[in-house]
Amino acid sequence: MIIASPWSKGGYVNSEVFDHTSTLQFLEEFLSKKTGKKIVEPNISDWRRTICGNLTSVFRPYNGEIIASPEFVKKDEFVEGIHKAQFKKLPTDYKLLSPEEIAQINRDPHASPLTPKQEKGIRPACALPYELYADAKLNADKTAVEIRFKAGNKVFGDKALGAPFNVYAPGSYLKRNETIFEPVRTWSYGLTAGDGIADSWPLNEFEDKSYHLRVYGPNGFYREFKGNAQNPHITADFDYQRSLTSSSKLTGNVEILLANLSAKPVEIEVIDHAYKSGTRKKIIPASGKTTVVLSLEKSFGWYDFSVKVAGHDHFEQRYAGRVETGKTRFSDPFMGKVEV
Repeated sequence: MIIASPWSKGGYVNSEVFDHTSTLQFLEEFLSKKTGKKIVEPNISDWRRTICGNLTSVFRPYNGEIIASPEFVKKDEFVEGIHKAQFKKLPTDYKLLSPEEIAQINRDPHASPLTPKQEKGIRPACALPYELYADAKLNADKTAVEIRFKAGNKVFGDKALGAPFNVYAPGSYLKRNETIFEPVRTWSYGLTAGDGIADSWPLNEFEDKSYHLRVYGPNGFYREFKGNAQNPHITADFDYQRSLTSSSKLTGNVEILLANLSAKPVEIEVIDHAYKSGTRKKIIPASGKTTVVLSLEKSFGWYDFSVKVAGHDHFEQRYAGRVETGKTRFSDPFMGKVEV
């Protein structure tokens, strides 16, 4: 969707979830403010209102800033090109891929010269009131992995957005109501702002008794959890770093709260996958706790890192996404291949 208006100039991108009801929701909001009357389209379900926005996050007040305009299309040349298109021959610049080329694309699509490439560069990004969480741990008897989902409203209050979460088991998982395994089972959840929910996956329903789950949400939100019943006795909880002056304001950084529940020290690694902040190692004493803060100023609030434990190669918790602070920032520099 492209929105062109005096209040959306500047080539900003917006990663809020929208659908075909979003334009109607915008009209509700606009006309209600314009007329002073409550205007509601009754055919839009509560679920769609929870998951899909009303487009207002696209617009910003214009305060006289100088914003460069794109060049206008040269009309005559453009129309001439349209006219000449009818005389062009059928395309012949295609090729049949060899088995080796197909294998290379499947193995590493970004390295193949035959796949489309992401345009380099970043764009300004609209501020969005998302405050999302998904943390995992084994249950008390280590027979299942539990994930707690939350769409928070502590930071943005009444403006906070609800969110959808989709969970994938990329390996083989027990088919519903059957005794055979199937690849890539999926689960979907929807939360209103301020709500949370938890779900669990029995380890014996994964084909190799080791769990592997991926969680996807809006605005680049991603989590990946791997492990089994022999997980290290630690907990790792993700949080957004709060300002010292107000718990409802975020600094733009993230922190991982690590706790060692065992009777011996453990060495924990926090590995940056995209933004070149390196790997941090922490030795946590028996029954000890520590907090690792990741500064995200250079990456404009984007993060992608894993928590691993020495001696437990099967265990990994990966976190990726963008920290929203209520201020406009930039799109993902890693995706745009921009050095940070």
